[in-house]
Amino acid sequence: MHQNGQPFDDLLAETIRSLSALEDPGDPAPETLRGSGQAADGQVSVLVGPDGRLAELNLNPRVMRMASEDLAREILTAVNAALDDLRAGIPGLDPAAILDPRRLTESLEDVQADVARRLDEFASGVELAVRRLEER
Repeated sequence: MHQNGQPFDDLLAETIRSLSALEDPGDPAPETLRGSGQAADGQVSVLVGPDGRLAELNLNPRVMRMASEDLAREILTAVNAALDDLRAGIPGLDPAAILDPRRLTESLEDVQADVARRLDEFASGVELAVRRLEER
């Protein structure tokens, strides 16, 4: 049993599931996997490819009259909308299941600590058994 009450096998299985989810998110066809987003009433539009990189950025000439800070904010809004659209297009991808590196690190640290503790207990048990055998 792990210190937080979760059985060791369950903790390890959860970690493996998290890592497996990274390997195969459903494998949609790369040519169909795109995300699009807009901002500034459609005057800024963005398309991202399956690798999450920006594929297109279209600016209506009118937005060039905006203050640079405002234009940057609108571009950022469109890019984030396109990335959200891309994520939504991946079959079977549950946003809540997206791996959090900190959570995985904590889980692996917990597993490491639990394994070390169990190995220490096992070694102590073996040492005790050997001493008892030697006393006979």
